[in-house]
Amino acid sequence: MNQYFTTRQGAIRRLVAIKREGTEAFRATVIGRQSDGSEVFGLEQVLLHLRVGRIAYFSCGDSCDHDIVFVS
Repeated sequence: MNQYFTTRQGAIRRLVAIKREGTEAFRATVIGRQSDGSEVFGLEQVLLHLRVGRIAYFSCGDSCDHDIVFVS
């Protein structure tokens, strides 16, 4: 498991890169945690909530790798 700290712009770039990878995006599991503690599931939903500033961190994983990205 890898942990990263980034700005909101950096996190958006990371999710857009995952989305552009095509088949990798379908295998990736993205779960976001909002500032109020609720969870958001799916790449598109996490990206949407991240753009408006609601996501505190998200985890992205597939069968080989698992990353946690903290947004400041």
